[in-house]
Amino acid sequence: MNENFALLLDIYGELLSKNQREAVDLKYNSDLSLSEIAEEMGGITRPSANDARKKGEKRLLAFEEALGNAKRLNFVLKLTARARELVGAISENENYSQETDELLKILSEIENAM
Repeated sequence: MNENFALLLDIYGELLSKNQREAVDLKYNSDLSLSEIAEEMGGITRPSANDARKKGEKRLLAFEEALGNAKRLNFVLKLTARARELVGAISENENYSQETDELLKILSEIENAM
């Protein structure tokens, strides 16, 4: 679940309040404890840090449920990885061609766009 919130934060983080974004970021990208999060956020109370984190998580999940961007991204990355495996298999036999090179370039462009 930690990776999921990190990805959701990358996608939807700008839609959170500053405190929510910071609390979720410190939790999932820096792996800080609640006390450490409170201290990093300017010495706010632990309950305030926890509240900001929980509200941020709830909003991230709501955005994902409504928009599904992380789900689509994971799906495209999975398909791209499988396509790359197939191209690798093709390149190991005599069917390798200029089209295979072009497909590899397209896959790289897709991956870079993500």
